[in-house]
Amino acid sequence: MYWKAIVSTLAAWFIGLVLDVNIEIPQLYGYGFLCFRVLFPMLAMGICILRAIQKSKDK
Repeated sequence: MYWKAIVSTLAAWFIGLVLDVNIEIPQLYGYGFLCFRVLFPMLAMGICILRAIQKSKDK
């Protein structure tokens, strides 16, 4: 369970990093990236936590 969460979070961070670098947007409020490298790992870890809670309630 822990390894799945760690690997999925690191993979989501890497995918977000690649997307942040390759998607060009005009600078809005001084930020030139979309923060996918923060958003995707948070979503991945949240999904892992929710699945762990759901599995513990099913037992």
